[in-house]
Amino acid sequence: MKPMTKVDISSEPDFSFLPAERTCSCPPGRLNCLDREEILKLSSTVINVQRRHRWKESHPARFIPDVPRKFILLFSHRGETVLDPFCGSGTTNVEALKLGRNSIGIDVNPKSVRMAYERLVREVSPEPTHHRVVEGSVLDVLPLVGSEKVDLIVTSPPYLDVVDYGDDGPEQWGNIHDYGKFLDNMRRAFEAMWRALKSGGWMVVVTQDVFKKHAKCPIHADYIFICREMGFEVWSTQVYILNYSTGGRLVYGYPTSYYPKNDHEYILVFRKPEGGVCN
Repeated sequence: MKPMTKVDISSEPDFSFLPAERTCSCPPGRLNCLDREEILKLSSTVINVQRRHRWKESHPARFIPDVPRKFILLFSHRGETVLDPFCGSGTTNVEALKLGRNSIGIDVNPKSVRMAYERLVREVSPEPTHHRVVEGSVLDVLPLVGSEKVDLIVTSPPYLDVVDYGDDGPEQWGNIHDYGKFLDNMRRAFEAMWRALKSGGWMVVVTQDVFKKHAKCPIHADYIFICREMGFEVWSTQVYILNYSTGGRLVYGYPTSYYPKNDHEYILVFRKPEGGVCN
């Protein structure tokens, strides 16, 4: 018999469904439900998987399932809750469902929220789980989750304005052109994530540096600075190799300048220390 999985979509969220305890039989103190050999397979700091073009048709910045799957396995237990405050098409939420975790997805774009919902209802969880996808700004919705309610955050915030998210609204941070304003917004978002994350919980952020006005915006380095200043521990910096088989031979900036291809993304792993206080 198929386990009961509940998926809802809402603009007025109620997060009372969040479980108090995990459903696995792991003893206290264990990081995850994996054995030694399973952890060894996930120990590399490089993820190198072919990315398919068809994904671009569904969401402009959708990332491969291997990324959230790896960190959901590493940093959570069955029955715990995973949050993606910039959920897009719901890849993190779908992987959480497949692995027997509950999830919350938040996105300001109603089309993305609908897409995430439709993907979730097609999947089957190995055990009863609950998933809520909410339309709204992370700054408005996350305070409603409550303090120290989620076990893991896996997310990929907007890459400034280099990706067209198909939403021209003022709440879409992917439309912000000023890098300083973008970082100010992200600082507020990380503060909201800190409050929602349990002490000892993990936050995984996937991002990419971008070029603006002929200079690089070091997004990954600025995220590390902001989160360290806030009180997060920086646990690991990993790399996700973007394998686009376009067959093209573009040399960006030629012949008057040089711009390297952005063929990798950064995966930043943070931990909220036990009893941590946001600075």
